[in-house]
Amino acid sequence: MAFFGILQMVVPGSSYWNMGYGLKAGDVEKDEEAKETMKNLSANMAWLLKRLNA
Repeated sequence: MAFFGILQMVVPGSSYWNMGYGLKAGDVEKDEEAKETMKNLSANMAWLLKRLNA
C-alpha cells in the first residue's frame, strides 16, 4: 500500500483479503465470506469510479 500512496494512486479497500479459495471448480461459489468481501470491494470500486469521473 505504501508504494501506491507514494505514487499518488487511489486504492479502494475492502473488509478483508480480496480473494476466495477452493480446491475444485465451483468451491469458491460456496465461500460466503469471500462473496461478501467481493461485494464490499465492488461497491467501493463503483463509488470511487463515480467520484473520479464526476
